Parts: sequence; structure tokens; C-alpha cells
Amino acid sequence: YDHWCKYVNNVIGLLNHREFVIMLGGLSSIAVLGMVVDALLGVLMIAQKGLVESTQTSTILALHLIYSVILLKLVLPIIRIHIGLIARNEMGIEWKNHRHNVANDTSQGDNVYVHELGDEEFNELLESGAFVYDASRNPFDQGCLVNCCTFWCQARWTADAKGEF
Repeated sequence: YDHWCKYVNNVIGLLNHREFVIMLGGLSSIAVLGMVVDALLGVLMIAQKGLVESTQTSTILALHLIYSVILLKLVLPIIRIHIGLIARNEMGIEWKNHRHNVANDTSQGDNVYVHELGDEEFNELLESGAFVYDASRNPFDQGCLVNCCTFWCQARWTADAKGEF
């Protein structure tokens, strides 16, 4: 498996990563659609009844809009991480541990593997966002297009598998 997800209370790995990404896409779609519908209903409600006459409905719409914004704020960073993982054919633990990153403008020069840096310089460069992904350090990275096609199209189990993994 790749990592434990506290939101689904399960591990995310080879056999369920696609479904996890689809779930994230669905959650973000629900949040965006909820915000659009709330905004349209709010405008329609104000146009028909005025802002003051419908405080109960306004409160419900405002609460739902807040819920949708919070949901989107929680889901978007996770989607962003997983899009990067898929595009680079990288596991979450590799990304978390900076296994394929280099740093430039270091005391040792350019394109220095980040784990060859001293602790203080590592932390300083990490905080400044100076780490750069180096595809040559990832033997599984075959380019964004191939990685994405492999992720979405390659079978993960045999045709006779019945769902019990």
C-alpha cells in the first residue's frame, strides 16, 4: 500500500488509488456545484423576496455555502498532491520523504540530492520551497502522459478476480 487515509479510514494503494482520486473529484464537484447553486438561489431569492424577508432561507443557504467552501478547501490540496503523484508515477511516501528531489544554489552547488545536505541547510531550503523534482531519480517516471495513461488504463488485477483482494 502507499499510505493510510484518515478520511476513508483505509489504506490507499495500487488497487484503490483510482477510486480514491475519483472520489476526490466527486467531492470537489459537489462542493463547486453546491457553491454555484447557492449563489444562484441567493440571487434569485433576493430578486424575488428581498434580503430581509427571507432570513431563514438566507441562513440555510449561507450555511450550505460555508460547508461547500470548507469542503473544497479540504479536498483541493489533496487532489493537487495526487495529480502530482500520478503525473510523476510516485508514491506518497516517496513524495513525503523527498526521495526524488534535488536543490539548486546550495553550499554544495546545483542539482544536489536533498538528503546529501546538512540538516540546517535542508530545513532552510525546504521552508523556502527550493526543492525541485528530478525525474532522473525516479526509475518509474515515464513522462506525464505515459504515467497518466498507465494510471487510468492499465488493469490492476486479473480478469477472473472477483473483488476479494
